[in-house]
Amino acid sequence: MNPLLQVDALEIKYHTRTGILTAIHDTGFEVNQGEIVGVVGESGCGKSTIAASVMRLLPPNGRISAGQILFKEQDLVPLSQEQMRRMRGNELAMIFQDAMASLNPVFTVEQQMVDALRARQRNGRASGADLRQRAVQMLERVGIPDAIRQIKEYPHQFSGGMRQRIMIAMALLSNPALLVADEPTSALDVTLEAQIIDLIRGLRDELGTAILYITHDLGVVAQLCDRVLVMYAGSIVESGDVYDIFSRPTHPYTRALLQSHPARSAREERLRTIPGRVPSLRELPAGCKFSTRCEYVEEICQVEEPAYLPVSEQQVRCHAYAPGWEGALPAAGELHGSTPGRSGQRQLPPTPADEIVIETRALRTYFSDYVGLLGQILGGEESVVRALDGVDLVVHRGETLALVGESGSGKTTFGRTILRLEEPTAGEIVLEGRDITDLPQQQVRPMRSRMQMIFQDPAASLSPRMKVSSLLLEPFRIHGIEIDEKTKVDELLAMVGLSSEQAEKYPHQLSGGQARRVGIARALALNPDILVADEPTAGLDVSVAAGILNLLKDLRERLHLTYVIITHNLNEIGFIADRVAVMYLGKVVELAITEDLFTHPRHPYSEALMSAISVPDPDLRGEQARIVLEGEIPSPRNPPPGCPFHPRCRYAEDRCRVEVPPLAPAGKGHRLSACFFSERVQPVFSTFNK
Repeated sequence: MNPLLQVDALEIKYHTRTGILTAIHDTGFEVNQGEIVGVVGESGCGKSTIAASVMRLLPPNGRISAGQILFKEQDLVPLSQEQMRRMRGNELAMIFQDAMASLNPVFTVEQQMVDALRARQRNGRASGADLRQRAVQMLERVGIPDAIRQIKEYPHQFSGGMRQRIMIAMALLSNPALLVADEPTSALDVTLEAQIIDLIRGLRDELGTAILYITHDLGVVAQLCDRVLVMYAGSIVESGDVYDIFSRPTHPYTRALLQSHPARSAREERLRTIPGRVPSLRELPAGCKFSTRCEYVEEICQVEEPAYLPVSEQQVRCHAYAPGWEGALPAAGELHGSTPGRSGQRQLPPTPADEIVIETRALRTYFSDYVGLLGQILGGEESVVRALDGVDLVVHRGETLALVGESGSGKTTFGRTILRLEEPTAGEIVLEGRDITDLPQQQVRPMRSRMQMIFQDPAASLSPRMKVSSLLLEPFRIHGIEIDEKTKVDELLAMVGLSSEQAEKYPHQLSGGQARRVGIARALALNPDILVADEPTAGLDVSVAAGILNLLKDLRERLHLTYVIITHNLNEIGFIADRVAVMYLGKVVELAITEDLFTHPRHPYSEALMSAISVPDPDLRGEQARIVLEGEIPSPRNPPPGCPFHPRCRYAEDRCRVEVPPLAPAGKGHRLSACFFSERVQPVFSTFNK
């Protein structure tokens, strides 16, 4: 049987003011009926360009300069835009990364779905009622509750996960044969990611839709895809069955990517990183494009481009597999161990010092919704958002405490409140034995030299009008500290692994990883004792994220720092955290040592989070029973009575609907859980070291 999609010798060029740039070179692959093919690689490798080319949605300056894109044996390259328009939706469909940017905010979901169906009709005979019924049925199929009512709402009235489901429903309205998904879960919480992955897999099984899945998340690929294409600098460097790729990676780049990915069970000393970064299209090296970053490079790699060769059941673009190679590339699976994310033996977490650095007691932070004049005329009333609703936590000297939970659970608000960047409504914040809850800001400001924050978005936290050197010196000027400016800037840059050349650059001239490192250097400028890191690796490629995690771990040991790390990436906390606080709707529902939380959570919400982790190991597909939470996290404006988690809990009983369970000891050790039935929660994985 012929493949549904066949790409042969594809070449794509971009016409720019500085010349013609080759974005995709000599690329070919196939997608069969009902197959899910994953495309992975760092930013700048050409993944999204491949997706756009299949849909013929390249930007105006992009051109397919060579090759074929055969869909059902028809070449899409020479088709006109009108011919492609008739195919999109009916035969080909795409899910974009940002659902809110793809849905029109001024039209209801019903208008957008019905208009899409009407545009795809071939005979134009279906009535509006028939089209609306079809749209409602598709919303129900993707899990939108009360679809008959919700179809009349606007995109902004839905949560992020629901908007992504609507995007999938719109893409599948006409049962297309091929679905292209470009990072559809990258901005979602782990629970929503699990829901979308299960939804995509279920729709594939039900409708037989083939899927080209673009992602940088190796865990998602391992749990979802049948085959994998690994891209680097515009070419496919390795392809094969997902089980073969993860167990026997052949290309040095594939191996490095797998080694860079933190695994939930890994407590190794360091993650593997890939030196340098993906080369610019303007500065592509001669020969193998990966040669400038490969530790096994030979002379031939720098002058001659390798062929795409069959190796066992895979294909790889590397000279090491050509006849006559005499280099030192080890056999597949022998590069620093074969387990993703591992580079050494697991170490037990260090025992934190008994000294308490931060303590919160019944901490509450509420925000009031302001109602404008028009809202008051229409009868609107101010409401209270309970971002933090009674948090008791302690952080010990030298430990790393991770805060995890879905968006809206209060993690970032907690981090900002303990630093007094948000004003607490009630409760106490005790810093090294001193109550700072009600201190005026002029007294808190001098204390900021000892407690700093690494913000989630470095581009937003670094002034675009200031050079890196000025950004690093600003804390000293604010606090009136005299220093040797040149020496201090060089010292701070060296501390985070940057060269002194970066000092004269502006933030927009830095890569994502470099900007993140500058933010860390700025936070470390005044030698703080406490760092609150808000999503320190969000949006970064796996290798860059590994470098940031290694850096944070090294700095903690070298400078004796105390960390509060806010993250939704549960694989990361297995690598870096000593203890984990699981938050839900402004409350801590479980507090445990990292290893204990992964092996046997004691709260139903923790159990669901742990089961939702996309583990970078396809062999765990059969063992990992996902617990898909129903619905979304409730609004903190109107939290449910009793246990805040009871509307989504599979163990809930009548008592849970009226009583709030206290955060109390559950099981051995210092584990705390806010659940009346913590003994019912089951182990998620049989062993932490699987």
